[in-house]
Amino acid sequence: MSLLRLDQISPRDRGRVGGKAVGLARLARAGLPVPPTLVVPVEVTRDFLKRNGLWEDALRGAPGLAERIRAGELEPDFAGRLRTAAARLGDLLAVRSSGVDEDGSEASYAGQYETFLGVTPGDATEDALRACWASAYAERVLAYRDGVLPAPGSMAVVIQVLVNARCAGVMFTINPLNGSWREMTVEAAWGLGEPVVSGQVVPDFYRVRRPRRSPRPVQRILARVRLELIEELIRPQDEQLAVVTGGLDTVPVKPARRAAPKLRLAELYRLCRLGLRIEGKLSGPQDVEWVQDEAGKFYVLQARPVTSTGSVQRSGEVVWTRRFIGERWTEPSTPLGWSVMRGLIHRLIAYPETSRRYLGAGEPTRHYRYAPYINATVFRHLAFKLPGAPPPRFMLEMLPPEEEQRWLRRHAQPPDLKVYRSILATTFRERRWRRFRWNLFTNWRAWERYLETLDAALPALHQPVSTRAEALKRTEDCLALAQEYIKVHICSLLFANIWYQLAESALVAGGHTMLVSTLLQPPGSSKTAQINQALWRLANDQLSLSSFLAQYGHRASNSWELFSPRWRENPAAVEALAAAAAAGADPAEAAAEREGAAQRALERLSGPLRWLVTLTRRYLLLREDQRFHFDRLLWVWKQAYCWLEDDLDLSIRFLEHAEVVALLAGELPESDARALVQRRGEGWQEEVRRWAEGDPPPPFLIGDVAPDDATEGLRLQGLGISAGVITGPVRILRSLAEADRLKAGEILVTQATDPGWTPLFLSAAGLVMEMGGMLSHGAVVAREYGLPAVVNITAATSRLSDGQIITVDGSRGVVWVR
Repeated sequence: MSLLRLDQISPRDRGRVGGKAVGLARLARAGLPVPPTLVVPVEVTRDFLKRNGLWEDALRGAPGLAERIRAGELEPDFAGRLRTAAARLGDLLAVRSSGVDEDGSEASYAGQYETFLGVTPGDATEDALRACWASAYAERVLAYRDGVLPAPGSMAVVIQVLVNARCAGVMFTINPLNGSWREMTVEAAWGLGEPVVSGQVVPDFYRVRRPRRSPRPVQRILARVRLELIEELIRPQDEQLAVVTGGLDTVPVKPARRAAPKLRLAELYRLCRLGLRIEGKLSGPQDVEWVQDEAGKFYVLQARPVTSTGSVQRSGEVVWTRRFIGERWTEPSTPLGWSVMRGLIHRLIAYPETSRRYLGAGEPTRHYRYAPYINATVFRHLAFKLPGAPPPRFMLEMLPPEEEQRWLRRHAQPPDLKVYRSILATTFRERRWRRFRWNLFTNWRAWERYLETLDAALPALHQPVSTRAEALKRTEDCLALAQEYIKVHICSLLFANIWYQLAESALVAGGHTMLVSTLLQPPGSSKTAQINQALWRLANDQLSLSSFLAQYGHRASNSWELFSPRWRENPAAVEALAAAAAAGADPAEAAAEREGAAQRALERLSGPLRWLVTLTRRYLLLREDQRFHFDRLLWVWKQAYCWLEDDLDLSIRFLEHAEVVALLAGELPESDARALVQRRGEGWQEEVRRWAEGDPPPPFLIGDVAPDDATEGLRLQGLGISAGVITGPVRILRSLAEADRLKAGEILVTQATDPGWTPLFLSAAGLVMEMGGMLSHGAVVAREYGLPAVVNITAATSRLSDGQIITVDGSRGVVWVR
């Protein structure tokens, strides 16, 4: 048994030394800067297991195996050679695992196995070696492997000199946040890089454009290439993990460095060129851990392929999601309220033949635990990725995180043309374009025509009803108006997403990255912003409650739920929201400043880009204001059904729409209807309780099972929807009834936000949500208010707790648990 130097390792030795060691050996042979390194091969591991009587235990994964490995004895001759070789390396070492299955193209095992820094030669090196072996049987690793045991003795170990770091961090040679292979990203922090990798510090962030003119093979091997800094986010840092006398310690950062960039521009470009050389040598995009010593030299600590190079998932169980639809139902929905909306939605998205042939024959929607879900399976087939470009973001937001990452980290992926052909064939055969207001450029004009129709119809719909026939006719009239609304609204949502992504890409390509958050907002003041300004005026005695309710009393916190309490029915809720809004500055003044900044920024743009941004802003305003007017319709719709409830002395909200019609027609016996109402009403109340206690339905279902969430540790990755960084205490709100618990400066953590929640944005310091998207209402309003926000943090309301200090990085979509 022997220790190996990197120059003794070839690519064929992966099964002997593991993925990490093979990668380092390839880099070292190519002349790239790697710290002096020794490798303990797997035959030493196997001998250790057999010598200590642990081989059979390793085969069957016996309980307590990890503890017995840590307590085992090394073969004496090998232990002596290990001590001698470790002492020759240096006074302080880094001991890292190198699993045979680690750092592969399908699974990286990043952060799963153990790493030990500041290890001294001698007993500490032996202890670290055994601990690395034992980590192969840790619970988190077995969970990562879906319970499949590793082959006994499949763990090698890398022992490196510990570099005395000036700064360190992580570099991706593609952008893992948006899937662009035209960009690379760098994170950097003072001192050693372990706090960056484990999420203990908020590092500087750099986004760099890769060379665009030379062919890819040339880009990978040139020593000097043309790079361009796109974005630089500097984070103050007060403490760092550093080498001190006797080992490692967390020490204060020198005052002159605390707010300074970790990397100067020339250093950043030098590091990026090193990343491109690594990518060329290892034949693909890489996730690189790097360190810079006090003399300014960069070293590569490890490089692993950016994972998910396998094919994206097209088949399997049906995918159900609450994303997109969840912000419209932030509380349990009633059977009647959901069944009415379900019919509207199915009319637009149901393609039975396509579903039967390609999508697992699932229905377009389902109602699980009184929460609506959308069948998102079709987005597995509709999504695509042009070579090196980001995929359509709104499509990926509908897929589970694991599948989303596979898409982001692929270079290219065509759509499933069979599904496109099937959908188009049905569309033309049934002339479905008549169900949409589909013109990409003039959809907003269709909205103006609809609004005129709605305004003309509402006065009559507000008139009292006196008979069941009148009430039923009122509900049918409302349903017809809702059908016309959906025709426009669905396309407005789609077009807003399309124009937003095009405008964002064009601004970045034109060198206007810093203007994205300024420009891509609704122009002027949206209806949601106007309501929040009115709440502020109400709290400051500039507007009466009666005047406010006359204008905005049709609003609700769960607006697409037909029976959600409207503000005019619950004035106390309005007063609580007004109190929250009053904690901030006058929102009208802030809105005027934002619009002035946007207009000045627009003047800087060229004609075509200005046109694109202006159209995008129009659609952002459109999608916000449409919800306001739909609430007006839902209010009169609800009143008609409530009249029927009073007349029947029955809570028909717990019946489905078809059952209500059958009951009124005498086709459903009243006794049967009352039994249904009793059973469903009890189930609905139970779900209200579960949601309020922090047990909401999951954001995704695969078939009938919620997928596991693999995110662990102090760094929670989601989707950044509003730029900025803020640190503050958590305040978890599970319903708007708890609005008075939010204090100024706290970070609001919740499942999702309907427009009725947005008054809280005036006092919150930041926002974290379990569900949302780049153009969800919470996202649009958060950007209007400059509120740092991150969404799609799974189980945020149960992972985090009131008072816990977190940092929200809305630029990168990261929540750091302090």
